[in-house]
Amino acid sequence: MNKIITLVAVMSIGIQLFKAPVPDAIRCGMTEEEFDFISSVVEAESDRCTDSTEGRMYIALVILNRAADERFPDTIPEVLTQAGQFSTVRNGHSIVDRTELSDQAVIEAVEWLESGDAPTDLLFFNCVGFNIGEPYGIYGGNYFMRLEAEV
Repeated sequence: MNKIITLVAVMSIGIQLFKAPVPDAIRCGMTEEEFDFISSVVEAESDRCTDSTEGRMYIALVILNRAADERFPDTIPEVLTQAGQFSTVRNGHSIVDRTELSDQAVIEAVEWLESGDAPTDLLFFNCVGFNIGEPYGIYGGNYFMRLEAEV
């Protein structure tokens, strides 16, 4: 009788663990600290965005692309703290907190990259105009630009 009760308890726990939501950071292949940092910077840099995730997603895509591109630092924290790059980062931290919209934007950017359809050469954005590389588009009040890989 004890074995049956134990088996039911183990099965019950297993089902609960299976149904538990996967944290956003793990879904994106990041540590909690990396996810918090990128999401908060995305929110801070999107101050011209509407309530949609589109502009935020493109900001996240630029950050992720830079971390993967050999011309930039190798990690998200290094990309975000690179001198002269993200005006919303002070002393290694974002000046604002992340939001549900910025979290969703990071997740969408990661999923787009994983699909193989995202532009991996989208490496720059600003709020003043197209000033480097090839213009890509304007999203959330920011200008996004492509820069082809060096041959």
